[in-house]
Amino acid sequence: MKSNISPEPALLGFLQDGPLHGYDLHKQVVADLGAVWRLGMSQMYALLKEYETRGWIKTITTAQTGRPARKLLKLTPQGQRAFDAWMKQSARGLREFRVDFFARLYFARAAGRPALRAFLTHQIAATQQEYAALQTSNASSEFAASVSDFRRAQLQAILQWLRAYQITNTSTARAKPLPRAASKKK
Repeated sequence: MKSNISPEPALLGFLQDGPLHGYDLHKQVVADLGAVWRLGMSQMYALLKEYETRGWIKTITTAQTGRPARKLLKLTPQGQRAFDAWMKQSARGLREFRVDFFARLYFARAAGRPALRAFLTHQIAATQQEYAALQTSNASSEFAASVSDFRRAQLQAILQWLRAYQITNTSTARAKPLPRAASKKK
């Protein structure tokens, strides 16, 4: 999966615990990731159609007496691999941190402390590399130097936050229990 500054693959993560109706999936995304991602119902259905074309999800149709058939969305093994690949990516720069990182953080937290620790360690290392690359780059103008200074300051703040978050949320001696993800209907 190519690097993606979109939390769209998070839809796949919500299907890991079992099939969901599209409406229930949308409700869960809004409830759990609404603080970082605004997803319209029509946008979500367009993404799900694309994911079905890619083979990442499949629709299960179940008959209902006296009502239209109920359609449930199910994650496929290929979809699980796509989600896992998305989870292994690191956010780069503030733009990706604002939404993409926090969508991944949601699922890393839900996976438990060892997964969260690994996720944060990987992200810290990638952010340190990005910072180091900025340190060694030569600005071609005064304006470019100002932009580079600003980006370095952003990355320093992100690194400081990541380290503090890691200490607070992955140390078993100091951390409160992680809240469970909202229950999912099956």
